[in-house]
Amino acid sequence: MTERMYAREAVYFAFNIWDFASVQAVMDAAKNMDQNVILQTSTNIYQALPQEEMRSFVTSYSQRLGIQAWLSLDHCRDESMVRDAVDKGWDSVMLDMSQKSLAENIDAINRLHEYVQQQKNRSYIEAEVGVLQGAEDDIKAIESQIASREDIDIFIENANFDALAVAFGNAHGTYRTKPQLHYDLVEYAVKQSDKPFVVHGASGLSEEALKKLAAIHGVRKINISTDLKLAARQGYKTAEANGWLAEAGFQPIRVQQCIYEAVRDRAEEKMAMLKGDR
Repeated sequence: MTERMYAREAVYFAFNIWDFASVQAVMDAAKNMDQNVILQTSTNIYQALPQEEMRSFVTSYSQRLGIQAWLSLDHCRDESMVRDAVDKGWDSVMLDMSQKSLAENIDAINRLHEYVQQQKNRSYIEAEVGVLQGAEDDIKAIESQIASREDIDIFIENANFDALAVAFGNAHGTYRTKPQLHYDLVEYAVKQSDKPFVVHGASGLSEEALKKLAAIHGVRKINISTDLKLAARQGYKTAEANGWLAEAGFQPIRVQQCIYEAVRDRAEEKMAMLKGDR
């Protein structure tokens, strides 16, 4: 039987995937590292993939490998799509209303909570307070708005959610300068909510920063998106350097193998950072 997310006191990496091959690469990495893993779909990827088949594949392949793997919908502002993911068996859904007013954010999360409680599949609800700079799929923010302690308090008191993300100086995409991370805000949110904390924008963070965040009791999920995409890009470049993209002798399986290995290896590198922690 599939174990529920956050059932154990552990820190999980959540990798954004884009097709069945990337899912296999990440799950193979998890197997090699003897870790459980979360697979995330952005809104565009969720719409592009055959959802029922993806749900079945993750379930069956994780059972074959003997690991736990969960599906999560990342940063979605469409309430109907989030509900559809609940219906399709996604283990976790993030309704991102962080750019709305705090009251609108709370109301939307509570509407989703009421819906989930009526369903057979009780997906975990992830919410966010504050706005992260950068781009996540088609969701963009020019400036970060670090969450205030007052907003965190109001949200926790009035919203029904299962996991919380707050903007604490992190950002989506790559970091052009060293980010000023407010670790004290993470600790505060964890203490006040007593709920699993989710670190967004972890691609590009140093190993030191990741370990420091993972060491905070209550941090349970660390999201990696851009890093995995850049690994796939490197896979294409390796294939090109080997001449496997040339018209003469072009073989898609060789190209795909390069991408697979690059994505698998990058996922293993990330998991190795926290191996043995908690």
